[in-house]
Amino acid sequence: MSVSPKISICIPTYNGEAYLRECIDSCLNQTFNDYEIVICDDGSSDATVEIIESYLTSSNKIKFYKNEKNLGLVGNWNSCIEKANGEWIKFVFQDDYILPECLQEFSEQIGPDTKLITSKRNFILPENISDKDRNYYNQSGRTLENTGYYTINHFSQKIISILAVENICMNFIAEPSLVMFKKDVIKLLGDFDAEFKQICDLEFLQRVATNYGLQYLPKKNCFFRIHQQSTTVKNVSKNTYYLQHVEPILLAHKMLYSHVYDSFRKSLSFSQLYMLKTYFKVRTFESYLNSIHTTEDKELFESICNKYPEIKKASEGSSITKLKYFILKQVRKIK
Repeated sequence: MSVSPKISICIPTYNGEAYLRECIDSCLNQTFNDYEIVICDDGSSDATVEIIESYLTSSNKIKFYKNEKNLGLVGNWNSCIEKANGEWIKFVFQDDYILPECLQEFSEQIGPDTKLITSKRNFILPENISDKDRNYYNQSGRTLENTGYYTINHFSQKIISILAVENICMNFIAEPSLVMFKKDVIKLLGDFDAEFKQICDLEFLQRVATNYGLQYLPKKNCFFRIHQQSTTVKNVSKNTYYLQHVEPILLAHKMLYSHVYDSFRKSLSFSQLYMLKTYFKVRTFESYLNSIHTTEDKELFESICNKYPEIKKASEGSSITKLKYFILKQVRKIK
């Protein structure tokens, strides 16, 4: 392995003993050799640390770090990136695994201007999952292949920008274990945004892709596991108001006003930009209406308004915004 490897596999861990060995073994069993494995543990209380340490004497590819304090989901992701020496970052989460040819096939997609590579979704679903949920993951979920823009394996930044407006808050790109990105995008565009609890991966990947486009690898060589103990499921149960009503407006606000989305906005037509602004105003007013039911949600929404003047203004709701909201509400009831 070179001093500065081509690829850094990043494995952020937290109480991941159930599937961790399968994850690490898959990362060590690669046909491509120029890589390192960076593992950052965020204060696990189960056997996670012991499992990781059992590999350290038999493999010099693994670099293991223990966070001095719990950094949380996004903080641990960013910690992994910070400690990585590779030119490219390949996340593989503790519940997931990759096939032996994964790194080789990703590396073959790298071109002179490539910043982001994604691969075909491949979910590992629990045996007792309902038919409805199984159908969602296997057929109904938005993917790059069913967006209507899939003709070749390269998606331009303009096409991704259009898809971002047409599919707000829908992860049409991929989960982190299914992508690889060039580390220098962190200096150019910033790291994962901890203000997002659930769609932090979508926002980051969308941010990169709306600036540089992406290369799509239509092969299932990365396995993303869905189970009841996953962070995704836990987030949904603990943060209902935040995920349903705050994150959508935070994402729309960032798309409308953040400088890292300048290229994105320049790629949109007047009607597409109008659609995004309407979404922002209507969802903000909706978030305000849903915040008044509990003191906790009300205080949370007020703190967001104090931080972002545009959100505060939209929360007041013009007569047109209110009309659009009530029309939208009736359409939802009909559906």
